Amino acid sequence: MAQLKIGFIGGGNMASCIFNGIVKTRPQQDLLMVSGPHLEKLGAFAAAGAELTTDNCAVAAWADVLFLGVKPQVLPDVLAELKAVDWRGKLVISMAAGWRLSAFYARLGELALVRIMPNTPAKLGLGVTAMCPGAHVTKEQTELCLALLAGLGKTVLTDEEGINSLGALAGSAPAFLYRFLEALVAEIVAHGFSESEARAIIEQMALGTASMVIANQDQSIAQLREAVTSKGGTTFQGLTQMTNYHFEAMMHDVIEACLRRTREFEDMFK
Repeated sequence: MAQLKIGFIGGGNMASCIFNGIVKTRPQQDLLMVSGPHLEKLGAFAAAGAELTTDNCAVAAWADVLFLGVKPQVLPDVLAELKAVDWRGKLVISMAAGWRLSAFYARLGELALVRIMPNTPAKLGLGVTAMCPGAHVTKEQTELCLALLAGLGKTVLTDEEGINSLGALAGSAPAFLYRFLEALVAEIVAHGFSESEARAIIEQMALGTASMVIANQDQSIAQLREAVTSKGGTTFQGLTQMTNYHFEAMMHDVIEACLRRTREFEDMFK
């Protein structure tokens, strides 16, 4: 793959994940530039070889591929700055929740735009990224975007409804799992173990359980759960309590709450 000029507007966590993934999978291959209002906060990008600037328009005009990594509520001001940029031949990749393709077209005109929604395990190369190419994105540009995201983990091609669903599921779900693990740690501490012991136990349990799911593709997750559950045993009693508390209904409501917030963002940023 030829050398690219890859620009980033915004240097937050997700931009950093993508940047590091590109550097890892395409070492010393591309020219990189990152813009942000506070250059002192972008030192890690400079250390990895990127040029820094506070000029968003300069990055956009220079780049072959431009990642938009600013918060959704900041994006209107950034797009107003970028209105005069010539987008011909450029691939633009947005990671802003709630910003539909049509909202970009209304502000910048027709351009090759891809929406993505990564999640935080992308920092370890174990993420799930939803990807939705717009109508003006070529097959070659889609393949290029997939290649640039390869260092993050698994990428799922979908439409705009799918990117909303995966944003709520894969994007927010790590926080839900963290809260579940927090609760288990607290229970182990309450039964006499130290905080560090409890965390180590739960870390190993979570790693082992996820590995069991991955290693047993011939079994459903329900079958794996049933294999741990003896009728009338301790696990059975615990699962019965989860049923009594309507666990699945609660998780449905949790995901619906995420999706409602996504739709609110879409209404806000039309």
